[in-house]
Amino acid sequence: MKKILNILILGAVCLVAASCAGTRIPADYSGIVCGEPVFDVQQNGTVKISFCVEVPANYFEKRITFSIMPSILYANGDVKELPCYTVQGFSVVDTNYPVVDWSVQQVLCYSTTIPYHDGLATATLQTKAWILNCLSKEELCLPLCSWAIAVPLTPVLPVYMAHIAAESSVRAALRGKIYFPVNGYTVTGAIATQPEITRTLNSLRQLTNRNDFNITRIDVEGNASPEGTSRINDPLAKRRADNTRNFFAKALKDNGYTKEVPASAWTVNSTSGMGFWNEFYTAMKESSISNKDQLAEKFLRLASNPVEAERQIRAEIASNAEVKNVMLPLLRYGSVAVNFDPIKLTAEEIRVIADNQPEYLTPNDIIQAAMELEPDQAIALYKRSLDRYPDVVELYVNLAYNQIQKNDLEGAQQTLENAQLVADQQQEKDMVALQRACVAMKQGMYSNAESALSAISDEGMTRYYRGVLAIYQEDNDKAIRLLENDKDINYAIALLNKNKVKEALNILQDLDQDCPYVLYASGVAYGRLNENAKAAEYKAKAYQIDPSLKLLDN
Repeated sequence: MKKILNILILGAVCLVAASCAGTRIPADYSGIVCGEPVFDVQQNGTVKISFCVEVPANYFEKRITFSIMPSILYANGDVKELPCYTVQGFSVVDTNYPVVDWSVQQVLCYSTTIPYHDGLATATLQTKAWILNCLSKEELCLPLCSWAIAVPLTPVLPVYMAHIAAESSVRAALRGKIYFPVNGYTVTGAIATQPEITRTLNSLRQLTNRNDFNITRIDVEGNASPEGTSRINDPLAKRRADNTRNFFAKALKDNGYTKEVPASAWTVNSTSGMGFWNEFYTAMKESSISNKDQLAEKFLRLASNPVEAERQIRAEIASNAEVKNVMLPLLRYGSVAVNFDPIKLTAEEIRVIADNQPEYLTPNDIIQAAMELEPDQAIALYKRSLDRYPDVVELYVNLAYNQIQKNDLEGAQQTLENAQLVADQQQEKDMVALQRACVAMKQGMYSNAESALSAISDEGMTRYYRGVLAIYQEDNDKAIRLLENDKDINYAIALLNKNKVKEALNILQDLDQDCPYVLYASGVAYGRLNENAKAAEYKAKAYQIDPSLKLLDN
């Protein structure tokens, strides 16, 4: 009996040994299929990662334990291990894990949740698989699959490149008027001390102290108001022009201008109607008429049609008693415009003059001064200047630029509508259309922006701003194509939005490192590369220069 029992025990041991000898583990995981992972950003700021692994029937034998071991590899080399998911065959002694039947196909689904941060943008989900035979203790750990993490990225908006005009071709003219009584044309002592001409002479006196003040032309105009007939008004306007010329010739000497003004530098004209549209518009803006702003806007719309403007002005005077009583005295004048070579002024001088004697500032002087002012101050300066220069398109464009900076988009839109009325050169029309496109982009009215850009004749300018528009529309492939010749901040932003982070960073490093937008975009790029310390450093510098950029992270 004892002998039989020993034989049975020996047989069982042999069976176990034979079983162990027959167990196997695969040489690799070439038969296993990994499904593409899903990255789902949750509202609570986390990312749910899910994927499935398909193991064919009989790929493993019944004693195999199988473990999915994912991790996140960040762009800077950091690795974050994720929880493992382990199953085992039904013949495995340890039953702490879910049991599966390896003789049939198994689809093992993995899921976990991790916090979201920018570094995921360039990270890789890499997965290893580990197997163990419970009897032979054979094991294998090899890479199973690898996928780029694809999480929805918050797009970086383009830097708002509203157009600003750097200069204008319009030169300054020292302007003044003297006003005559009905049928009068003699410059009396009282007329010679009227406030407007006194202010002009004071400015002249200050200018004559400058060595670079050289008069090039003096235009004199005599005008008669429209209540008289041409038989009376024509000679009256001529007498006013001649007497104004004689008065001002003497005033030049009296106020210290000793340089010779040749006779050829004088032009003397007279009118018997409205005179120049610009003169009427300026007088209207400076008058005390209760609805002058509405009237000025009405006549501004007629800037390109002086014949119709005069007809409507006459009609307004005939039908509106207030306009008649205020404007007719303003139309009985002799005017003078002293043209001179550009003088070089410091920004501080320009600011002082703009407040006290803006009449001898050129539009370029105004632009130079406004560039050093806060938007509120620049807006006030441009509005005062447009009363003086109502047909200088660059002033409208730059006023709109500052209104955009203050997010007064409706105000900017109205300013540009006025600019469109006085723009007659193609270059001026291009400036206005470009600024209108910028306002439309800011408003999210992309079809209006495209329509405005289509009206621009400058193909290079149009190409660039179409690239900016493409970023707003989240078509960053198109933006990259259109902006690749510029390689500026917006090109870098388009690359960032396509998650071409290292390419974007290379561009950003070659740009102005004092520009807050460059610093902020660099911070975003470093964040996506999981360089968190650098990301915080660059963003902090950006916020210090422009605190409003903090809103982009909220």
